[in-house]
Amino acid sequence: MKQSSKKFKIGIVGAGIFAEANHYPSLSLHFFDNVERSAVCDIDKERADRIAGKYGWGNVYGDLKKMLKNEHLDGVIVCVGARSCVDVATQVLEHGLPVFLEKPSSIDLAGTLKIAKAAKKKNLIVQVGHQKRHGLAYRRAMDIVKDRRKFGNIIQIESKMHGFPIFPTFYTCMLEWQCHNLDIVRAFGGDIKEIEAKSFKTGKETGALTAMVRFESGALGILGWGTHGGPGQFSERIEILGNKGRGVIINNAREVTFYDEDVGETWTSDWNPISKNQSHVFNGYVGELLHFIECVKKGKQPEPSIEDEAKTMSCLGEIALKAGIPIKWAFISSAL
Repeated sequence: MKQSSKKFKIGIVGAGIFAEANHYPSLSLHFFDNVERSAVCDIDKERADRIAGKYGWGNVYGDLKKMLKNEHLDGVIVCVGARSCVDVATQVLEHGLPVFLEKPSSIDLAGTLKIAKAAKKKNLIVQVGHQKRHGLAYRRAMDIVKDRRKFGNIIQIESKMHGFPIFPTFYTCMLEWQCHNLDIVRAFGGDIKEIEAKSFKTGKETGALTAMVRFESGALGILGWGTHGGPGQFSERIEILGNKGRGVIINNAREVTFYDEDVGETWTSDWNPISKNQSHVFNGYVGELLHFIECVKKGKQPEPSIEDEAKTMSCLGEIALKAGIPIKWAFISSAL
């Protein structure tokens, strides 16, 4: 799509709990004044009507094919759950439109690869919704780490992300929740070439998992996951160490601490009621949607792309296999 002053016409497929909590309110903010909220599609048309009215969207559809035929869209957000992603995303791509696809992209690697193949065939982008890459804390940490002259090369990454036993299977927790952690670790460390993993089962579908990975650079990473610990303020932590005696720690996607041999400095939001401190901005939901629109306009690959997602899905499966976790997905509502 060529750059122009005309508004970017966007459609969205999905009017469920997650989309209503994150994508619809994000797109209603002033950051998207150059976006036309053209159409909503959901099989529950009554719910779609309510959400469209609440957030200022145009036409409402209960049939995807009708929306794609009737609307002249520039891009489509797909937020329908892992089980339906492949069917919906490929339909949109076959119609000739780029896709923003909420994670996880599929219940298995084969589905993700099918979407990637459809995107390549049509020469279209698919961005996957791992919002942490666009969250303010992780972006600040990335700026520190990318300054190789000061930070040096990454030699080690330690990461954890607690889960909670509400997930119906251990692998569902990994796929729906800890895929975020794996994606952001790959964003810092790069591609992974070796994986070892062990698990401790506390029940049929619960337990703890530790994985050790080696990146293509040679650097090492440790991942601590599981179905216990909960999603509270101590659930998520990443520490990245460089070879110049410097490191950076991101606590719970909110706080960034940079340290060297002499000093440590911590950054977090000042929480004043201004735009950058709104939760959808701070957590990355606004940033990832702005990134998608920019990539469509400029014809560049997004971060993360569907190809990135395929690598994450492949690593996720290998971690599960080596840890003895059955690769068994089961549906769970976003109403946790």
